[in-house]
Amino acid sequence: MSIEVNNESGVEIDEGLIVSLAGHVLERMDINPLAELSILVVDEEAMSVLHEQWMGEPGPTDVLAFPMDELRPGPGSGARQEGDAPA
Repeated sequence: MSIEVNNESGVEIDEGLIVSLAGHVLERMDINPLAELSILVVDEEAMSVLHEQWMGEPGPTDVLAFPMDELRPGPGSGARQEGDAPA
């Protein structure tokens, strides 16, 4: 199982502990060993931007999770959505 942690928060985190915990949880959930997990740790300002972009809601949130086969940007993101004509 591939688990990647990227820390863009400016705060020191224990990446090894996060990888270990995530690996344990995914194993207990019987997730396919070929699955990939990417964790991005950001500050409050960046989280607010992502929350607005992907969920269409203002302000920060605790967690944003995206299944890769269902990823679609939220309203007003400026990103093309399924069925949109190319610009």
